[in-house]
Amino acid sequence: MITYPICPSDRLQRRLLEVLDNELLSLSAFTGFTLCDDRENDEVKLPFIVARVTESDEIPQSSTVWHCRLNVNMVEDRQEANLTLGADTRPRHELRAENISALLFGVWNTTTLGQKINAISNGQGVYVLKQHSNNLTPGSSENDTLSTEYAFTIICASTQQ
Repeated sequence: MITYPICPSDRLQRRLLEVLDNELLSLSAFTGFTLCDDRENDEVKLPFIVARVTESDEIPQSSTVWHCRLNVNMVEDRQEANLTLGADTRPRHELRAENISALLFGVWNTTTLGQKINAISNGQGVYVLKQHSNNLTPGSSENDTLSTEYAFTIICASTQQ
Protein backbone atom coordinates (compact mmCIF):
# COMPACT_ATOMS: atom_id res chain seq x y z
CA MET A 1 0.00 0.00 0.00
CA ILE A 2 1.31 3.45 -0.92
CA THR A 3 0.89 6.20 1.64
CA TYR A 4 0.74 9.92 0.91
CA PRO A 5 1.17 12.80 3.33
CA ILE A 6 -2.13 14.59 3.88
CA CYS A 7 -2.23 18.35 4.31
CA PRO A 8 -4.03 18.92 7.63
CA SER A 9 -5.15 22.52 6.95
CA ASP A 10 -8.89 21.78 6.49
CA ARG A 11 -8.99 19.59 9.59
CA LEU A 12 -7.03 22.16 11.58
CA GLN A 13 -9.38 24.94 10.44
CA ARG A 14 -12.47 22.94 11.48
CA ARG A 15 -10.96 22.24 14.89
CA LEU A 16 -10.05 25.90 15.38
CA LEU A 17 -13.64 26.91 14.59
CA GLU A 18 -14.89 24.30 17.06
CA VAL A 19 -12.63 25.69 19.80
CA LEU A 20 -13.78 29.26 19.09
CA ASP A 21 -17.41 28.10 19.16
CA ASN A 22 -17.04 26.21 22.43
CA GLU A 23 -15.02 28.84 24.26
CA LEU A 24 -16.25 32.24 23.02
CA LEU A 25 -19.81 32.14 21.74
CA SER A 26 -21.18 31.27 25.18
CA LEU A 27 -19.76 34.52 26.63
CA SER A 28 -22.15 37.47 26.84
CA ALA A 29 -19.61 39.73 25.09
CA PHE A 30 -19.93 37.56 21.97
CA THR A 31 -23.72 37.41 21.80
CA GLY A 32 -24.82 37.67 18.17
CA PHE A 33 -21.49 36.63 16.66
CA THR A 34 -21.33 34.00 13.94
CA LEU A 35 -18.34 31.88 13.01
CA CYS A 36 -17.37 31.12 9.45
CA ASP A 37 -14.47 29.93 7.36
CA ASP A 38 -13.10 31.31 4.12
CA ARG A 39 -15.28 28.94 2.10
CA GLU A 40 -18.59 30.52 3.09
CA ASN A 41 -20.58 31.35 -0.02
CA ASP A 42 -23.40 33.11 1.78
CA GLU A 43 -23.09 36.68 2.92
CA VAL A 44 -22.38 36.79 6.64
CA LYS A 45 -23.98 39.48 8.77
CA LEU A 46 -22.06 41.52 11.31
CA PRO A 47 -20.61 40.74 13.80
CA PHE A 48 -18.62 37.66 12.76
CA ILE A 49 -15.35 35.85 13.29
CA VAL A 50 -13.69 34.21 10.29
CA ALA A 51 -10.90 31.63 10.56
CA ARG A 52 -8.81 30.57 7.59
CA VAL A 53 -5.59 28.77 6.75
CA THR A 54 -3.63 31.03 4.42
CA GLU A 55 -0.76 28.69 3.56
CA SER A 56 0.57 25.24 4.42
CA ASP A 57 4.08 23.96 3.89
CA GLU A 58 5.31 20.42 4.41
CA ILE A 59 8.67 20.79 6.16
CA PRO A 60 10.68 18.64 5.60
CA GLN A 61 9.33 17.45 2.26
CA SER A 62 7.56 14.06 2.19
CA SER A 63 7.04 14.05 5.93
CA THR A 64 3.93 14.31 8.06
CA VAL A 65 4.99 17.64 9.61
CA TRP A 66 3.22 20.75 8.31
CA HIS A 67 3.59 24.45 9.03
CA CYS A 68 0.10 25.95 8.70
CA ARG A 69 -0.34 29.74 8.74
CA LEU A 70 -3.72 30.72 10.23
CA ASN A 71 -5.61 34.02 10.35
CA VAL A 72 -8.56 34.82 12.59
CA ASN A 73 -10.46 38.05 11.93
CA MET A 74 -13.10 39.59 14.19
CA VAL A 75 -15.28 42.04 12.26
CA GLU A 76 -18.07 44.11 13.73
CA ASP A 77 -20.07 47.29 13.23
CA ARG A 78 -18.03 50.28 14.41
CA GLN A 79 -20.90 51.95 16.26
CA GLU A 80 -21.86 48.79 18.16
CA ALA A 81 -18.19 47.94 18.85
CA ASN A 82 -17.63 51.25 20.63
CA LEU A 83 -20.49 50.73 23.11
CA THR A 84 -19.65 49.58 26.62
CA LEU A 85 -20.63 46.27 28.14
CA GLY A 86 -22.31 46.36 31.55
CA ALA A 87 -20.35 48.29 34.19
CA ASP A 88 -17.10 48.15 32.21
CA THR A 89 -16.04 51.49 30.73
CA ARG A 90 -13.95 50.05 27.90
CA PRO A 91 -15.45 49.56 24.42
CA ARG A 92 -16.85 46.11 23.60
CA HIS A 93 -14.38 45.59 20.78
CA GLU A 94 -11.47 46.02 23.17
CA LEU A 95 -12.94 43.45 25.60
CA ARG A 96 -13.67 40.99 22.81
CA ALA A 97 -10.19 41.42 21.32
CA GLU A 98 -8.68 40.78 24.74
CA ASN A 99 -10.64 37.52 25.10
CA ILE A 100 -9.69 36.26 21.64
CA SER A 101 -6.01 37.13 22.24
CA ALA A 102 -6.04 35.18 25.50
CA LEU A 103 -7.68 32.17 23.83
CA LEU A 104 -5.41 32.14 20.78
CA PHE A 105 -2.08 33.20 22.26
CA GLY A 106 -2.24 32.52 25.98
CA VAL A 107 -3.70 30.11 28.49
CA TRP A 108 -7.51 30.01 28.57
CA ASN A 109 -9.17 28.01 31.35
CA THR A 110 -5.81 26.35 32.16
CA THR A 111 -5.09 25.10 28.60
CA THR A 112 -3.47 26.52 25.49
CA LEU A 113 -5.00 26.61 22.01
CA GLY A 114 -2.83 23.69 20.92
CA GLN A 115 -4.02 21.58 23.85
CA LYS A 116 -7.66 22.45 23.08
CA ILE A 117 -7.21 21.46 19.42
CA ASN A 118 -5.47 18.21 20.38
CA ALA A 119 -8.26 17.35 22.82
CA ILE A 120 -10.80 17.14 19.97
CA SER A 121 -11.08 13.49 19.07
CA ASN A 122 -13.12 13.34 15.87
CA GLY A 123 -11.24 10.76 13.85
CA GLN A 124 -9.54 13.41 11.71
CA GLY A 125 -5.86 12.93 12.41
CA VAL A 126 -4.06 16.16 13.14
CA TYR A 127 -1.87 16.88 16.15
CA VAL A 128 -0.54 20.31 17.13
CA LEU A 129 3.16 20.24 18.00
CA LYS A 130 3.87 23.95 18.43
CA GLN A 131 2.41 27.40 17.83
CA HIS A 132 4.62 30.38 16.98
CA SER A 133 4.84 33.75 15.16
CA ASN A 134 1.85 35.18 16.99
CA ASN A 135 0.83 38.53 15.52
CA LEU A 136 -2.02 40.94 16.27
CA THR A 137 -3.23 43.77 14.03
CA PRO A 138 -5.69 45.76 16.13
CA GLY A 139 -8.44 48.05 14.95
CA SER A 140 -7.95 48.08 11.22
CA SER A 141 -11.09 49.44 9.64
CA GLU A 142 -13.01 49.85 6.44
CA ASN A 143 -15.98 52.21 6.19
CA ASP A 144 -18.30 51.47 9.11
CA THR A 145 -16.66 48.28 10.36
CA LEU A 146 -13.95 47.56 12.88
CA SER A 147 -11.71 44.55 12.40
CA THR A 148 -8.93 42.93 14.41
CA GLU A 149 -6.73 40.29 12.82
CA TYR A 150 -4.79 37.54 14.60
CA ALA A 151 -2.15 35.62 12.65
CA PHE A 152 -0.04 32.69 13.80
CA THR A 153 1.64 29.52 12.60
CA ILE A 154 0.88 26.07 13.92
CA ILE A 155 3.31 23.24 13.37
CA CYS A 156 1.32 20.03 13.30
CA ALA A 157 1.59 16.40 12.32
CA SER A 158 -0.96 14.74 10.08
CA THR A 159 -1.88 11.15 9.50
CA GLN A 160 -1.04 9.49 6.22
CA GLN A 161 -3.38 7.70 3.86
